[in-house]
Formats: sequence, C-alpha cells, structure tokens
Amino acid sequence: MRIVCLSDTHNLHREVAVPDGDVLVHAGDLTLGGSAAEVSEVATWLGGLPHTHKVVIAGNHDWLFEKDPDQARRLLGELTYLQDGGAVIEGVRFWGSPWQPWFLSWAFNLQRGRALREKWAQIPDHTDVLVTHGPPHGLHDRVGKAFPRVVSAVMGHGEHAGCRDLLEAVGRIAPRLHVFGHIHEGYGSTRRGRTLHVNASICDAAYRPSNAPVVVDL
Repeated sequence: MRIVCLSDTHNLHREVAVPDGDVLVHAGDLTLGGSAAEVSEVATWLGGLPHTHKVVIAGNHDWLFEKDPDQARRLLGELTYLQDGGAVIEGVRFWGSPWQPWFLSWAFNLQRGRALREKWAQIPDHTDVLVTHGPPHGLHDRVGKAFPRVVSAVMGHGEHAGCRDLLEAVGRIAPRLHVFGHIHEGYGSTRRGRTLHVNASICDAAYRPSNAPVVVDL
C-alpha cells in the first residue's frame, strides 16, 4: 500500500503537487480559519484527487469540525473523516485523532495530563497507521523562533511542543506508521523501532507551502 502523507496545507492545497498512491492521508489544518467555505473548498480538491482512499482528520485551525461537526462531515462527502475513530482500508487499520496539548486558543486543545491520556487510551492496540494532528514529545516537535508570539505562549524557543502521553501511547501500540503535523518546523521523518514517524506539514514556519508530501510504502 502506497500512502501519501500531508498536513497543514492551510488553504494552499492547490499549490501542492500531490503524488499518486493508494491512500491519501491529511493530518489536519486543512484550512486557515476553519469556515464552512474553506472546508467545502478543500473537500472539493481532495475529492478530485485520484487516490482510491482519502483519510482526513481535523487540526487546530479547522474550527468547523469542533463547532459544528455534523456540518463539517457533510461537507467532506465521501472522504473518510476520523475523530477518535478508525477505519480498515484493504486490511490496514487506521485511527485518527485531532487533539493536541493546549496551544494558544485554537480548536481541539486539551490540557496536558489526564484529558489527553484519555484520548490516547482509545487508540486500539492493533492500529497499523495512526494519524494525529499533534506530534509526540521529542519527535519533529521543536518550536522555532519564526513566530515569537507563538513561541512565548507555548514554552520558549527551541522547546518541544509535543505530547509526552502520546509518545507513551505510540510506544505501547507500535503502529507501523504515525502521521502528524501541527509544528511546521518539524517537517521530516524518523524511524523509532517498528514505527515510522512522519511530520508531513506542507507549510513551513512562514506559512509557505514549501514542503513536499511524504510517500510511504507500507
């Protein structure tokens, strides 16, 4: 199975050259402000891509999915939207979740600790492909200095914005692939044990769509 991974396109999706594959995974922040018009536009774009299957989760910019989830799901049409839920595609088990540790005043924020642990506890042990918007602690999650306001609100330049409890959950579950985004500066991939971790952020720290989708043959 060829999986094409992307995240954090922030309304700039039509500037992205998307390789062909079997499954397209978008790990959230499809939009910039999360309006119905934005969701409708990106859903039209995703629907027109040639991939047989498209798996989508929301991110912290995608407000409609938190404020009016029924409308957001309707706008996605036939796309596979996962919010603390799973899907089996050609025998491969996917699970998606949009939450991240509290990050300014965005959507799908939860406090570190119990609230996030409860979300990660829902991930089945047999998951093959895990899709979260936020990264695990220490893996492609280092916040840069491009946006001082964001940096000061999180924890300081150069610090890790990822979730320690997600890292623990991924270690327990050991999916074959973990796709995420959220921290644009963290674009790239790392293999740790059985799991390939991919930060597939398309936009860089200046919100330019300068990164390419990541292709993984599972």
